[in-house]
Amino acid sequence: MLFNIISLLLFLPSLANSSESQTWIKAGYWLSDSEFPVPKIDSSLFTHLICAYARINSSTFELSILPPDETRFSTFTDIVRLKNPTIITLLSIWTQDSNFETFFSMTSQPSHRSSFIESSIQRARLYGFDGLELNGVKPGTSMNNMTDVGNLFDEWRSAINRESKNSTRSPLILIMEGHYMPSQNTTSYPLDSIRRNLDWVNIRAYDYHSPTNESFTGAHSALYDPSSNLNTDYGIKEWIRRGLPAKQMVLGLAYYGYSWTLVDPTDNRIGSPARGTIREDGKMNYKYIRLFWKCYGEKVLYNSTYVTNYCVTSSSIWICYDDVEAVRTKVSYAREKGLLGYIVYHVPNDDNWVLSKAESLKHTYHKGNKPTTAAQEEGKDQGNNQLLLAILLPTIAAVTLLLGTLTWHLRRRLCKWKVLAMRAYELWKDGKSMEFMDPLMDDTNSGCKLLRCMQVALLCVQEKWEDRPTMLEVYSMLKNEIEDVSAPKRPAFSTKTDMDEENHHKPREEICSANFATMSQVMPR
Repeated sequence: MLFNIISLLLFLPSLANSSESQTWIKAGYWLSDSEFPVPKIDSSLFTHLICAYARINSSTFELSILPPDETRFSTFTDIVRLKNPTIITLLSIWTQDSNFETFFSMTSQPSHRSSFIESSIQRARLYGFDGLELNGVKPGTSMNNMTDVGNLFDEWRSAINRESKNSTRSPLILIMEGHYMPSQNTTSYPLDSIRRNLDWVNIRAYDYHSPTNESFTGAHSALYDPSSNLNTDYGIKEWIRRGLPAKQMVLGLAYYGYSWTLVDPTDNRIGSPARGTIREDGKMNYKYIRLFWKCYGEKVLYNSTYVTNYCVTSSSIWICYDDVEAVRTKVSYAREKGLLGYIVYHVPNDDNWVLSKAESLKHTYHKGNKPTTAAQEEGKDQGNNQLLLAILLPTIAAVTLLLGTLTWHLRRRLCKWKVLAMRAYELWKDGKSMEFMDPLMDDTNSGCKLLRCMQVALLCVQEKWEDRPTMLEVYSMLKNEIEDVSAPKRPAFSTKTDMDEENHHKPREEICSANFATMSQVMPR
């Protein structure tokens, strides 16, 4: 036991350092046409902020910033660092609309690429940005164009490394905003070049549906979709299948939704017939959506199958968007899939930082009433390691002694818990589950819910780890009362299993399962 205590103390410093050294990106866009003043951004809620958009000059192919944006872009970094000195800022470059042809003309010629690359690095350094983002490039153009984009990334990274070496400053971050799918119309992004040269890709995980393109309601930022491939989970898996590591992706979150007008007010599900919208393109920012449904909404729902929210009004207006429930689930998804973090589009659309605080709640340390970022706390924690060890040394010794005393009592209680679990399973199997419940809980309104909770609980103590649901799946099964729940087998610690005959000749170590691969991130509700 003494050896265990010493080993734990030696391991603590490395454990503390490694837990904080893992980067988790909480990023957001700020658009210059949003009319939202930069000083009003609560940068303490983010690790990265992206200032958008710079453009490409159609004549010189150099980076260009519109005159009205010059002052705001040049002071952006200094202003957001007043609230968060550790914030990392990037300058985003727009390539769509009028810049579409200019962009591909630039990538097609080495001299044009050189002009663009050098001017982008110079402007980023001049205005104090820590990196650059290429925004709006989509697959679906010719393969030759995508090859040119790959050459651009190769030359851009080389120029960034060269500038860093000559200036003795840290290299600029280089990223891109990418379509939710890595390929489209048989044309793919230059994935080898992306993997080799970019720090990460911001996945545009929204705009799957809109009222201008479809005559039915749709979950425009669906995490899952049982009826089609237009969903984030499918796209992320496809990126990974094509060779981009999960740790090189950042999940995009939409701070806006779309509105439809229902054909039949009583048919208000996702996929219901619809005609037109209340706005020109149907797009509504989150701040306006909250105001709208507070004034006119009659029903606000969360759909755990798609992971999205929607509200319905008495005037047949149907609005789909992501509220706190959907945002938290998607952030948890990004964690579980091993992504690098998330990025919101865009921060001025939030309503009193409701969504941003929901995303940051688990990953933000609080001192009094003032939130501080994990990056700020990391430096303080390293300085407190020695004090921590001094406190923990006598504490661990006392706890070890206490645990020895408790172990005997816990073993006795464990026997009772096993008996209760087996009793619950036998009653459930015989269709007599309500006999297990406290009579005070048995009423006509809650019986079905109690049976569902019991069935989910039995699934959590299954023998094989793959039969046990994750915390995200448990939440979904309890939240969605219509969703089917799998039938449980006998509990893991049963003296008799449903597969006794199959396992009769197997060694014990082949029968018992290890509790691995099921760790879930605890998210506050």
